[in-house]
Amino acid sequence: MKKSPIRGFFFLYDKIIKLENNNSIGNGDRMQKKSIWSKEIKQKQMMNKMSCEEVDIVIIGGGITGVTLSYLLKDLNKKIVLVDQGIVGNNVTSRSTAKISFIQRDIYQKLEKTLGYNTAKKYYESQVFAIETIKRIIDESRIKCDLEKSNSYLFTTLKSKENTIKKEKKLLTSFGRKCIETDKLPIDFSCLKAFYAEGNYTFHPVKYLNGLINLVKDKVEIVENLLVEEIKTEKNKYLLKTSKGMIKAKQVVVANQYPFFIKPGFLPFKNYIQREYVNVAKYRGGFNFNAINIEKELHSIRFYKDYIIYVSNNHRITNKLDIKKNYQKSRDDFYRLFKLNPEYNWLNQDLMTNDHLPIIGEVKKNLYIATGYNAWGMTNGVLGSSIIYDLLLGNTNTFSELVNPNRLSIAGVTNSIIDSLSYIKSYIESPFHNQCIYIEEENGIKYNVYIDKKGKKHRVKRKCPHLKCNLIFNEEELTWDCPCHGSRFDLDGNLLEGPSKKNIQ
Repeated sequence: MKKSPIRGFFFLYDKIIKLENNNSIGNGDRMQKKSIWSKEIKQKQMMNKMSCEEVDIVIIGGGITGVTLSYLLKDLNKKIVLVDQGIVGNNVTSRSTAKISFIQRDIYQKLEKTLGYNTAKKYYESQVFAIETIKRIIDESRIKCDLEKSNSYLFTTLKSKENTIKKEKKLLTSFGRKCIETDKLPIDFSCLKAFYAEGNYTFHPVKYLNGLINLVKDKVEIVENLLVEEIKTEKNKYLLKTSKGMIKAKQVVVANQYPFFIKPGFLPFKNYIQREYVNVAKYRGGFNFNAINIEKELHSIRFYKDYIIYVSNNHRITNKLDIKKNYQKSRDDFYRLFKLNPEYNWLNQDLMTNDHLPIIGEVKKNLYIATGYNAWGMTNGVLGSSIIYDLLLGNTNTFSELVNPNRLSIAGVTNSIIDSLSYIKSYIESPFHNQCIYIEEENGIKYNVYIDKKGKKHRVKRKCPHLKCNLIFNEEELTWDCPCHGSRFDLDGNLLEGPSKKNIQ
């Protein structure tokens, strides 16, 4: 039978598309569902239990804040221990894009509007301080972490946002920062109006942490795979209940992403969790800049060696509960914009504060927290370690009042009410988007059930142990996720990521 011209056209078109996909750098068949930085994560030869039960300072959390703080404290004549519930560096820091930048969307306009010009300028100065601190630590300690200068661009694709770009540039200029106006990015990417500034950097976050660990491991005790479940007071000291016994400490620093206590601080009412999706592939050309847009829908770009790192599809975790669909949208956008299939693909979660400032400082005598970095963890993580270092030693820090965790603002209160309403639906419902999942009830208790590809049944209680929010299923990573506060569990209910400090019982 003779082929029709139309059938022949579509046959040829299909061949061309397949050939283009096979020749594109970053073939989807090689995609790894993990961070590009993760191959540098190695379990350190650290102790898995404490060598002593009473110490001067306990630092909870082995990310950029906890490790940098350990570095700053290493020469004190004190017993200091850094504990992590998993492997040091194998959490939020390892999923970052690792921009070290003071260009942070329209943050300065937001701060000026709600808290005044002086607060906006102070925050800018805190970010510059953090950048200079990172550079100094890397230079002095000769840490090989691929630190590179990288011009930061702020751009828009919308005519309606041109004035917002101009205003952000004007504010930065008033702070003393030179900004260069342009109407395009260095690569072929939609842009109507932009500006860029020097003085920003990128690096490899896990290599940075590994370098610091090598410098502190003989002076600070580091314990991995140790979960701190509860903190109590006892005779002017803190008693920490852990998965492997008790620790007594004079001072405690909680430096994980979402501190697991509600009081002091009332943290759930001051913030929300944002999720973003990251795609990475090799990219022709070898560029060295980073960029972020100002619109609500995120487009974030940076380069690492011959890779492009692109972040998109940002949303509150209380919204867009079909995680597989969110992942797929991010991959589709990546191919549409760059004609590349991702080699690496992962999600990231950020704690966003309602008044746009980090939460860093003392919440109770000798109890400190550092969190709420608003997706700018590299600068704010180092800022947090610097502030807490001074507070631990009784020194004055010029930025401590700016980020005081006990502060109260009208903007924060208003947004907290909105957040509370968004949580309600996650307590009432959490739909499933996979036919292999169902709910069953036994003795009045509801369970989520997943049948895997081998026919094995995995059953967990429906409620998150943290604050009893309904769990949803992450089909891409085969985890149970809390859509309220970001806790994550494996198929059988074992804790992967807090703020929950318990497995699903």
